[in-house]
Amino acid sequence: MKNIKGIYIGYAENLEPQSRAFEEVGGELIKGNLGGSSTGNSLLSPKNGDNSKIDQVVSLLEETKAQSLVLQGHGFPLNKDFFEAVSKVETFKGLACFGHGFDGIDIDSASSNGILVSNAASFGTEEVSNHALMLLLVCAKKFVLHDKLVRQGVWTREYLSPMGHISGQTLGIVGIGNIGRAMGRKAKALGMKIIAFDPMVSSWDFKEYGFEIASSINDLCKKSDYVTLHCFLNSATEKLMSAEQFRLMKETAYLINCSRGPVVDETALIAALKNNEIAGAGLDVFEQEPTNPENPLLKMDNVAVTNHYASYSEVAWERAETQLGEEAVRISTDSFPMSLVNPEVKKKITGKKSAQLWEIYKETLK
Repeated sequence: MKNIKGIYIGYAENLEPQSRAFEEVGGELIKGNLGGSSTGNSLLSPKNGDNSKIDQVVSLLEETKAQSLVLQGHGFPLNKDFFEAVSKVETFKGLACFGHGFDGIDIDSASSNGILVSNAASFGTEEVSNHALMLLLVCAKKFVLHDKLVRQGVWTREYLSPMGHISGQTLGIVGIGNIGRAMGRKAKALGMKIIAFDPMVSSWDFKEYGFEIASSINDLCKKSDYVTLHCFLNSATEKLMSAEQFRLMKETAYLINCSRGPVVDETALIAALKNNEIAGAGLDVFEQEPTNPENPLLKMDNVAVTNHYASYSEVAWERAETQLGEEAVRISTDSFPMSLVNPEVKKKITGKKSAQLWEIYKETLK
């Protein structure tokens, strides 16, 4: 099939993974240069950037007649102004965004303007679930405190008790999408009992995964020895974990967050830790990123922290970049993407093909 075109805008110099799908079907991924320095931040802060670059994006689309955009640290906001502007380009159909979260994208505006939006869901499933499991184990074994003591030359068993246990204890998972399910699978291998809260998943799926259903977030907090968050951020999940939930958790319980920082009320978490309402936390994400170096959480010996890198490995990153190209080709050829993040768009557009596995779909385009 001819005239399959996408424009790449981002910080990557080597576009081989992103271009792979286009080349397999005789298409072309064009490097778009908007001038200035790239952000290198993927979509961690997609609301930020230079609004004036939107006109340049429109010009690129009009000049190349590309049907899709591949965005990876692009440097302009995906807001109402953006979606209204690109919707006026006759050939343009949608965009594929690097990363997993889409909380910074104006999804409603994309849908109302008939623009398909895809992310790279599933690329970091193994990495993020591994990272969350690592934080769980670090918390359970009081690693932060004892690592510090040993480095200070203090060799003592004074602070061992109470020590967390794993086998036979209950892990509460909030959100059982790809990552939450992977976390449950791995925790079950360690002998943990799994309870989960996800109002968007059917009871049959809970049965298939072997997870007990929590009827509410509060129910999950009461029953869990460890609570791990794997939900996306939206108005319903913002500050889902707050003072009420921490009061309901066991004093011996730990919170793990590898989703998005604002899912947790950070002020309430700090208070709960200071008041010994919970035993500790493992955090890869914060309400504000980068977090303030004076954040009390960074000074607590019962809190393990990393800097929002749970999804990273070279293998996962290349998979994400390859997946971006596959999704962009689907969009360019009048198919829904496999990871459509704005299903409401279906009310605005017709004539799109259902998403198919790439290995099958690409054969239909040759």
